[in-house]
Amino acid sequence: MLEQYAETAFRGKQETKFRNEIATDERDSMYCRYQSKQAFYPRDGVFGHCFDNSQNSCYKGNITGAEKYARSILAKGKNELAMPLAGNATNIAGFVIFSWAIIHFCIVIFLFVMPLFSLALGAVDVALEFLAGLSLCWIVSKLINWLIWPFLRFKYNLAVIFNRATGMVEVPTKNAKDFDIFPFEEFNAHYRVQHNPKSGFPYRGFTLLHYQQSMRYDQTFSNQIASAFIHWELLQNFMNVTQPLADIPQFEYYREFDKTTAEFDKANGRPKYFWYRVDKSFLNKMSKADDELRKEFNDEEQLDNLLMGKPIKKLTPPDIFKFPWKYADNIKAECDIKFGKTLWQKFTSFLMVDL
Repeated sequence: MLEQYAETAFRGKQETKFRNEIATDERDSMYCRYQSKQAFYPRDGVFGHCFDNSQNSCYKGNITGAEKYARSILAKGKNELAMPLAGNATNIAGFVIFSWAIIHFCIVIFLFVMPLFSLALGAVDVALEFLAGLSLCWIVSKLINWLIWPFLRFKYNLAVIFNRATGMVEVPTKNAKDFDIFPFEEFNAHYRVQHNPKSGFPYRGFTLLHYQQSMRYDQTFSNQIASAFIHWELLQNFMNVTQPLADIPQFEYYREFDKTTAEFDKANGRPKYFWYRVDKSFLNKMSKADDELRKEFNDEEQLDNLLMGKPIKKLTPPDIFKFPWKYADNIKAECDIKFGKTLWQKFTSFLMVDL
């Protein structure tokens, strides 16, 4: 079964029925009915790498331990090759949690801004009222986070799980208490655009949608389509058991558990736990290489090609994306790896709510 899945799911070999026999008006969700009629992303690589600016936060999360903590909550005790990703909320529980996090973030911002702004205007009494009211809101939210949420969070599924070991995509159900599970090859990436009322520029991305069921994973990025292509390529790479995992911070945890990747690393002399050991400045070198590659892409032209069903220009990435350790300086010894947050990171974490 796994061999058949690996043969058909990648490099444009997805079975035709998953592309042509797409349910449109039969779906339960109106949103999914609409999305199923949108343009397809190609089922193969375009950039040839999976590195973008989001890897900076993954690198930081690895070092502080935030990524490990989030994975332990969201992966629900699955195998070591299960990658949980939180896209746009697809059920009421996810929407409530997302809204709570946003509201709490706004409370923290106003807690500092509003009293200072009032003081600047000479309104001391108003500043004290803001400080008292917002502090009370923050305390209540934190108490919920500390005392109540830990007993509830394991009851809800808040992320879509991509399982490299089984080839399955596990999407939380509407009640967020179970998963709908289907093979990765039965999902298509459809073009998605979301209006950004603040800037006026649209967010572009994709909806990874099952070819018949109303099961989805949504992601949007900046007004450029390139980031969406890279993220779609990241998902394909993670689920492609015939190829080693891309060498990016987000995948460092999984490398030693995947047979194909471990064999590749050993054959090429890759330092173990490279992204835990390399200096943060190396990320800038990777980002510059990505910027140079994107100049060849012509974002608007490739977006037009996607919407018109024309071939997307494929790029040839430099070797720094395949063998990054060969281009890195200041790789620490394995025994010098230290995980943990700085005092500032601990303070900001304290202010916010967590999973």
